[in-house]
Amino acid sequence: MTTITIIVLLALFGGFIGFVIMLQVKEQARLEKLRKASLLNNQARQIRRYLDDFPPQYQPKDLRLWLFSCLVSVFDELLSLQPDESLKRRRAHAAEEMQEFRDSKQKRKARAVNDELQVIELKRLFDSFDNFLNVSKEQKKIDSDSAFKYRSLLAFFRYKVSADHKGYLARQAFLMNKFDDAIGLYKQAVDELDPIKEVPEADEARKKFQGYADEIESDLLLQQQEQALLGDDEEDDTDDEWNKFIGGSEFEKKKYF
Repeated sequence: MTTITIIVLLALFGGFIGFVIMLQVKEQARLEKLRKASLLNNQARQIRRYLDDFPPQYQPKDLRLWLFSCLVSVFDELLSLQPDESLKRRRAHAAEEMQEFRDSKQKRKARAVNDELQVIELKRLFDSFDNFLNVSKEQKKIDSDSAFKYRSLLAFFRYKVSADHKGYLARQAFLMNKFDDAIGLYKQAVDELDPIKEVPEADEARKKFQGYADEIESDLLLQQQEQALLGDDEEDDTDDEWNKFIGGSEFEKKKYF
């Protein structure tokens, strides 16, 4: 075997090895692209869930706008990886929603927390969002001050959701004229917020629930006093009628009874 043949064979072998390495690099890049796209799609679904499943009372306007901006940003990253018409439409829809919400002056209506399972699910969602905040902060998608602000709100919401559930049950009891139950449930709502009573928002909520309980108690006491007065008046009327009945001339007139 001549030297030239050996060199050619070595060149062919080296080229083959290079070709295999190039294929592996391309495959690795393709898999990494798919992995990143999968993560971004999961993140988009996660953000969409926060937007849809957080009741309005637990989603201040600035927080909701930030979530919309995160969703639009995720779609931009996805489009850079895999341009797609459906992705473009989803991105445009999210951007339109964000703009409409930013321009809207209408206050979003609070959603009742009417089920214990709903309380559990919301607390899980709060925990998930807390992790999302940490990741966003690490990726520099949110500044430290905003992250701290939203994390503080989450700490409040974890207690507030249980208090709101008790408040809902108290309202239902009140509407069914179960006033003692309503008072007890409103006081339980106050107790739910007791661990964070130093927080201004919690203190305000505690005063609101305590005010409802005090108002019902006051109304009950007033009703009891009115009933007592009515009872005394009826007794006096009965005594007057009886005295008239047994009085001289009146008794003569009514003795046939």
